[in-house]
Amino acid sequence: MDLEILKKARDTAHQIQESDIQTYILKNQKRMDADFLRLVADQWIARKKARYKLPIWYANTHIIFPAPLSVEQSSSEITADYKARLFHKSTHKQLTDLTGGMGVDTSAFARHYNQVIYVERNETLCQIARYNFDVLGFKNIKVINEEAGSFLNQITIEPDTDCYIDPARRNAAKNKVFKIEDCEPDILKIRHQLGNYLIKYSPILDIKQAIEQLKPISEVFVVAVENEVKELLFLKQKEIPEPAIVCTNFLGDSFQHFRFSYEYEQAAYISYSEPKKYIYEPNPTILKAGAFKLVGNVFGLEKLAPNSHIYTSDELKADFPGRIFKCEAVCKFDKKEILSKLPGNQANISTRNFPMKPEEIKKKLGLKDGGDMYLFATENHHQQKIVLICRKTTQTDV
Repeated sequence: MDLEILKKARDTAHQIQESDIQTYILKNQKRMDADFLRLVADQWIARKKARYKLPIWYANTHIIFPAPLSVEQSSSEITADYKARLFHKSTHKQLTDLTGGMGVDTSAFARHYNQVIYVERNETLCQIARYNFDVLGFKNIKVINEEAGSFLNQITIEPDTDCYIDPARRNAAKNKVFKIEDCEPDILKIRHQLGNYLIKYSPILDIKQAIEQLKPISEVFVVAVENEVKELLFLKQKEIPEPAIVCTNFLGDSFQHFRFSYEYEQAAYISYSEPKKYIYEPNPTILKAGAFKLVGNVFGLEKLAPNSHIYTSDELKADFPGRIFKCEAVCKFDKKEILSKLPGNQANISTRNFPMKPEEIKKKLGLKDGGDMYLFATENHHQQKIVLICRKTTQTDV
């Protein structure tokens, strides 16, 4: 790929960033080269995708973006920076990124290591990454155009070298895959060539099964941004009997954090109760990780039912890692009763262990989305279907 042509496409895309790209292509398809127009469209689309995900990269007008799919599949800046801090007591001499891709993770690691080796099998991505690293001011990144397995067969990873791997989750037919053995590279085949490593997988992966496959694992990190789980990270650094599970949910300038182990989760006791003054909904990282008893136990809460994963208390636990509501009414699933307690016929609807989906409930009750009220359709510990009518807690509740 000619970098000069890519630069020209980047500049053109930047000039028309406030325009509609489809309109621009239609106006210029007869007087401009079709391949160049495609590159302009790729730069325009990729830049739009990067605006909130990669604000530093987006703000730098010299950056050349790879294909939009690479931007879509890349880490966000916030999760990349989080990963760069996870190797505990590292010598910080060298890290090898075996699946470099767009280079967002690589550049984050480069802020913490003396040298970072970027390995990527796609030649075009290597060209773009090398250029972008220079634009961003990184002089400590070495770019190698090689497939991860082939690269490992040619060198020996030193004991003080950390490795990062983000396996491709699409097969040769471009279909999504999720099992460890189906991703490329397959860590199960190359881990004997590595020392310490951090590996990223899809949030769909079963955590407990992955721990069994990847043994020994030191820590598992479940990472969310704005209540959406983005990454599962498995760190192998030191051998411990039971890996720690670390749940982190980034919310604007703050974050929620919860750390536990499956051993303590299994041993935890939680009592059940009718809904009290406050209702708690754990953030998605905790639900994904499966801390269903321990999160209530740690914060002194009771649970509505074994499979509801909704918690309650009379005293406010303001540091709970999730959403907190003030319960204003508890109803049977009866339209007349619910509407009598719900001003404006408007609510945000959630379900937990309930046979109907939010859309079905909204239609059955004749409700509109939105507003200040939150409706939870769930089950109590007597296996009765109930509806909680709530408001989010405010500063005055604290």
